[in-house]
Amino acid sequence: MTENNNSVVLDIQASDDLVFPASSNLINNAISIAYEKSEVSHDYSIGITVRLVDHDEGLSINSKFNNKTNATNVLAFIGELEEEKELGLSPPFLGDIVVCLAVVEKEASSLNISVASHFIHMVVHGFLHLLGYDHFNDEEENKMKLIENNVLAVLDERGELN
Repeated sequence: MTENNNSVVLDIQASDDLVFPASSNLINNAISIAYEKSEVSHDYSIGITVRLVDHDEGLSINSKFNNKTNATNVLAFIGELEEEKELGLSPPFLGDIVVCLAVVEKEASSLNISVASHFIHMVVHGFLHLLGYDHFNDEEENKMKLIENNVLAVLDERGELN
């Protein structure tokens, strides 16, 4: 399903039989808020794929692209935004966010928070990576955490997180 959110177009996908722990509206809202609060902007629409995967697909992707032997909560794959824009693709895709539901469920349980809330946090985290944020040092990590926490606070204030 593709959702249009002003300047962000989302392509939302799931592995067979997986059900998203949050609505497409909540995913849209979270990404929109993160985009507004980031230091990055484009004067044209951008596309993003959010894919929900099971443990096996998460493990396969993490193994193939990161040489890791475990599934992880979220992976972000940056696309070729400028190249796609030059080719006339509309919207050009910023990249893909892959969230492993099994890992998110396990982490949410150990953190004693809802799966939906943790899932949204991981989507925002992945989106910030697509925008160029990272956590290689304390300063970068603090910037990411501040935006993530602000997004979650806004959604919580609105009553959108359970």
